[in-house]
Amino acid sequence: MTWPLWPFFDLAVRTPLLELRYATDELLAAAALVHAEGVVPPGTEPFDGDATFYGDAPEAQRKWLLGHWRARAKTSPEWWHLAFAVMVGGEVVGMQDITGVDFVRLRTVSSFSFLGLRHQRHGIGKEMRAAVVHLAFNGLGALRAESDAFDDNRGSRGVSESLGYEPNGTVLAPRPSGAALMHRHLLTRERWLATGRRDDIEIDGLKPCLAIIGLEPA
Repeated sequence: MTWPLWPFFDLAVRTPLLELRYATDELLAAAALVHAEGVVPPGTEPFDGDATFYGDAPEAQRKWLLGHWRARAKTSPEWWHLAFAVMVGGEVVGMQDITGVDFVRLRTVSSFSFLGLRHQRHGIGKEMRAAVVHLAFNGLGALRAESDAFDDNRGSRGVSESLGYEPNGTVLAPRPSGAALMHRHLLTRERWLATGRRDDIEIDGLKPCLAIIGLEPA
């Protein structure tokens, strides 16, 4: 099905292991169920700020959903947030998001993701990040990809390091227990081309989306 007025609904990134599909309301509903089942390992606080992952159902999932609707409505060349449902074997297992601020000039993206507890530690986290990084560099022409993770979030930091991100400083960020050290990571286009580019990742449906975010079709 095509959506000429909102072509993002047809945008997808595919790897041999999984597919990232731009999140329609139906896919957001499926991801909300994953959110409610749990994504935070017991005794950990991997997300900063007032994250909905620490709240109670169904209020937390409703707040999360409203956030995605607001972000979708703000899509413009000045600010965009592309939210993808992560599909493995036809099942939604998490979300992989990518954000660009003044992207036309800065060519910099940041990423955020979550994965259902029962799907963690199977290599999915690394693969979904690799897919969205491929979209950023190969599809959108990004120059830099950034990612942040708390000092004790070994999973996220490990994914960044395995994909060639390099240390890019630290900050203090809030979480339920208080302020904690957060590491910033940076992957440049040059480093991605030299160490991380893959030829088995496909992007489908991107060209009609480009003008909406201020990029001319190739």
